[in-house]
Amino acid sequence: MNLFINLSLKILRFLPPEVSSYLSLKMNKLFFLIFRFSIKKNYQEKTKNKNISFLNLNFPNRIGLGAGLDKEGKYVESLGNLGFGFIEVGTFTPLPQKGNEYPRIKRLKSMDSLINSLGFNNPGIDIGLENLKRNRSNFNGVVGVSIGKNRDTSLESAHLDYIYCLQKAYLIADYIALNISSPNTEGLRELSSEDYFKKLIFEINSEATKLNEDLNKITPIFLKISPDENEERIEQIIECSLKNNISGFIVSNTSLGEFKNITGGISGGLLKDKSVKMLQIVNKINAKRGLVISSGGISTKEDLQQRRKHGADLFQIYTSFVYKGPQVIDDLLPWS
Repeated sequence: MNLFINLSLKILRFLPPEVSSYLSLKMNKLFFLIFRFSIKKNYQEKTKNKNISFLNLNFPNRIGLGAGLDKEGKYVESLGNLGFGFIEVGTFTPLPQKGNEYPRIKRLKSMDSLINSLGFNNPGIDIGLENLKRNRSNFNGVVGVSIGKNRDTSLESAHLDYIYCLQKAYLIADYIALNISSPNTEGLRELSSEDYFKKLIFEINSEATKLNEDLNKITPIFLKISPDENEERIEQIIECSLKNNISGFIVSNTSLGEFKNITGGISGGLLKDKSVKMLQIVNKINAKRGLVISSGGISTKEDLQQRRKHGADLFQIYTSFVYKGPQVIDDLLPWS
């Protein structure tokens, strides 16, 4: 079955990236609906004896899919059962938004990379979570929800968007990821500056504390870090985060760059060195106090071994999955 999927992916790559992604997701979901029982049996074999627990969450294995592929919360079952231990959906914002103008994504094939300027295109948190509730029951892994602010929300009011999404997702999500580091929403990365970060994290922690008590549930909150920050600022971000009960860090988001008239986030092979460098910095400062998810340019067993060496507890892939399909999961699982 994976052979057929991989062949289909090769054919779909002749189409524009967003069209290819849409059709791939639909095709994979159709396969799952038709071959559900055999796919789930295969999943159980793939993940046998690989379970690991962090923060009272049971991960069938350490390999996850990063946010950005399932932007609607419709494909968790079909994607998850390819072998992932966890899936992150979104990024969801309070209101639906279409994202940035086209063209907004390019394949950099010779470098196994992508550049995108999508800009949080999503159906909004309410519809996204409704989709998620309908489409996660047959996936036994962990499901994270990435949240962000709407493009038109001012930086001064950004905390209100994150709190709104936090309230909506708290009961449904296994964990929540704060995306303040995407380079594709104008001004978003300023939220990690001294002017905004302390207030943002304080307000989020205050609301999370109330939700813990009211709902009798602790949902871990992770912060997604930019690979373009300097070490001094990263230390301030991590220390402030840990003081405000952030459970861990996703290292890292895409890196700001430009290619063929697109300015946006670079992922895949071109991100690898920056992501590893940022992981080393975070590992030194974090000192095992928070969970660390490594993301950015992971495609081989050597990548996993390197990330483990530098303190990663879990791993997220995205671009390597776009290029290689389910085969990359099979390649990585034995070494995870």
